[in-house]
Amino acid sequence: MRVKGISSKLIVAIVILIVIVASVSAYFIYTSQRAQLGAPQLERTLIIAIPEEPEGLDIQQVTWANEVHGLIYQPLVILGPNMSIVPDLAVSWEVSEDGTVIIFHLSKDAKFSNGDPLTAEVIKKSIERYKTISPYAEDFADVERIEVLDEYTVKLILKRPAPYLWAVLVTVYGAPVNANVAEKVGDAEFNRNPVGSGPYKLVEWVRGSHVVLERNEYYKTNIPFVKNKGPNPYIDKVIIRFIPEDLTRIAELEAGRVHIVRGVPLTEVKRLKENPNIQLYETLSPGIHYIMVNVLKEPLNDVRVRKAIMLAINRDEIATVLEGNVVPWYSFLSPTNLCFNKTVEELAEKLYAYNLEKARELLKEAGWVDTDGDGIVDKNGVPLKLTLLSAVDDPALKKAAPLIQAHLAKVGIAIEIKEYTYDYVRSLTREWNFELALRRFSWADPDILIYLVHSEYGNYTYSNPEVDRLLELGRGVVDMTERTKVYSKVQEILLEDLPLIPLFVLKEYTAVNKNVKGLIVLPPYGDLIIHDAWIEKG
Repeated sequence: MRVKGISSKLIVAIVILIVIVASVSAYFIYTSQRAQLGAPQLERTLIIAIPEEPEGLDIQQVTWANEVHGLIYQPLVILGPNMSIVPDLAVSWEVSEDGTVIIFHLSKDAKFSNGDPLTAEVIKKSIERYKTISPYAEDFADVERIEVLDEYTVKLILKRPAPYLWAVLVTVYGAPVNANVAEKVGDAEFNRNPVGSGPYKLVEWVRGSHVVLERNEYYKTNIPFVKNKGPNPYIDKVIIRFIPEDLTRIAELEAGRVHIVRGVPLTEVKRLKENPNIQLYETLSPGIHYIMVNVLKEPLNDVRVRKAIMLAINRDEIATVLEGNVVPWYSFLSPTNLCFNKTVEELAEKLYAYNLEKARELLKEAGWVDTDGDGIVDKNGVPLKLTLLSAVDDPALKKAAPLIQAHLAKVGIAIEIKEYTYDYVRSLTREWNFELALRRFSWADPDILIYLVHSEYGNYTYSNPEVDRLLELGRGVVDMTERTKVYSKVQEILLEDLPLIPLFVLKEYTAVNKNVKGLIVLPPYGDLIIHDAWIEKG
């Protein structure tokens, strides 16, 4: 039977619509029932606690980066879980056979968080700004010129092969900034309110307290190992709290007031491993903790004194006191650094294994003996007393400092410890206003050594022309076997000169509430990949 005025096609459409409505209604009834039965409900705000407040938010103006920068900015490429280079902002790239030309291809719909198009011209302008404003401007020194091939293709032409450049490109330091906005508002304002293309964007920065970020709706990525290539559908907002007190950070995690804690105090690792409500992610630092030495200060200008200090430190005891959360170390690159050579570390340990007798012999040879029986060696009536700068907000260095003081006292060297924030210790060492200072570095490429021991790039108290030459050479060696040989030779010379005194490699931990799912903590830097992460309500 036909219904007057209504075609059979329309009847079919109505029937289909009824079925769809019924299905949708059934779905909502089903999901409602699941919720009533205890199906997971999601929290929409992720809270992260970190020890140090950023010195600024413009990645091109700061000397160190943290989680805030990692969420605001987006590198062209990143290191994947197996340490291979994979795309992020870039879709693909090509490198010429001689390594002097790099071409990046961008997504045609790439945008900054304010909606501005992210084009090849913008990449060019961002790198040019980096070369003029960044404290690490030398990173792009070998980029001779930048050509825009088309709207979404940029070409870097290098003076020579520069393999070290990739270590910059895969980190947040090499991520593009919206240089047009920076030019318009000024560098100072951009350092407070930057614009990047990362998964989140700045809402507010309350000094001494926290940063609030909200989801960047324009965000897109080409990272191959994440399922979600756009804005995180589960986490609308990220709050990053600055909590320098170690135990307070952990207490906030255990109380459920934060979801993720960075800079887990080593004293708490064992207990947290036994806590069923906490997940611990472990990575080995791509760098070392060490004593920086002002080799122009007497008596540290005598290499025999430096070698005595190296021999007198009991690294195994430090590792024991730090509950096995560090690896005793004697050379200058860690196992997670490119160009690491196990043979060099074995040589270093053989030369400088804990040996008080040998340390005393070197001091005596240098003219330092205890003439008055007070336990401190002296020379020409002057006792050997040195000041060691230590960071109150670096758990490993803070705990190592008194141990080093006790170790050196056994060979007659009196150490006065002065504690400051790590940022202030850094500033004092940049001004060379110190004798000994506890420092650290975290960088995957061995080129970091150029900033630590090269006489013109960073160390103005130590000068060895052969070290300078080799460090400059290493920047341009593409073949990894040959490049490893160069940096091995550098380390062998440094083991003789000791402008730095290696201590240990840190095991770094990120503590995460068990309700956080889908998180990736990426080696070697422990970067947080939250693209597929969600938070179940407790």
